[in-house]
Amino acid sequence: MVRPVHEPSELFRRTFGRSDRSQVWVIAHRGASGHAPENTLAAFRRAVELGARFIETDLHLSRDSHLVAIHDETLDRTTNGQGPVHALKLAELRELDAGSWYDPRFAGERIPTLEEILSFARETDVVFYLEIKPGGAWGLEHALVGGLRETREVARAVVLSFDASTLAAVRRLEPTLMTGFLFSQSGADAVKRALEVGARQLAPRGDLVSSELVTQARRVDLQIVTWTINEPDHMRVLAATGVDGIMTDYPDRLVSVLGQSKGKL
Repeated sequence: MVRPVHEPSELFRRTFGRSDRSQVWVIAHRGASGHAPENTLAAFRRAVELGARFIETDLHLSRDSHLVAIHDETLDRTTNGQGPVHALKLAELRELDAGSWYDPRFAGERIPTLEEILSFARETDVVFYLEIKPGGAWGLEHALVGGLRETREVARAVVLSFDASTLAAVRRLEPTLMTGFLFSQSGADAVKRALEVGARQLAPRGDLVSSELVTQARRVDLQIVTWTINEPDHMRVLAATGVDGIMTDYPDRLVSVLGQSKGKL
């Protein structure tokens, strides 16, 4: 039986539709990027092995309009290529080594495509946070929504951006798609801006989270996920404020912290 396009996965229903907020979501930042090269299938696999049920990754468009997972606008830092991502076609991007820069053990890792990401998500029953960078290539929002619809995985993704207008554009194209507003500067208007563009999640940098912000978000039914937290003590503090999810390069550390906290209840 073919699943309807917008039917949410069981994982999605159990988490984003829940009323119980006792368990913080473990979100692997660029995969388990403290253990494997960021934004590769190796990092995604390791994240699942370490207990993450959510994975964050970054998307850019190739020259021929294919979405690929890579953080930077250029290839230089995390591959053996050079220059802008959008200057190469998908076939050219797929020839690059995206693993050796991290460790020779990961030689041959490729830049994943959106299709590979969503296939991995289905196989492992995880939800992906897909970040769109401000000022990204023209047509990225259309390509993303089209890819999610084609694979029937609209309900398995959360689209993140620092740019409120990008989130608004995504929501116009696909009103059922969950979005989250990223922000890295303090200000009283973050909640307001998130609501204006129909975001369901607020994603502040870790040092901007406070009990007051969490309370303010709760009043208007916004969920809060925060980033990028790698120190166990900071994880404990943020979990105590009542955030819904924490992004980390080390999902195993967060799993351990949450296990310790649960044991004290």
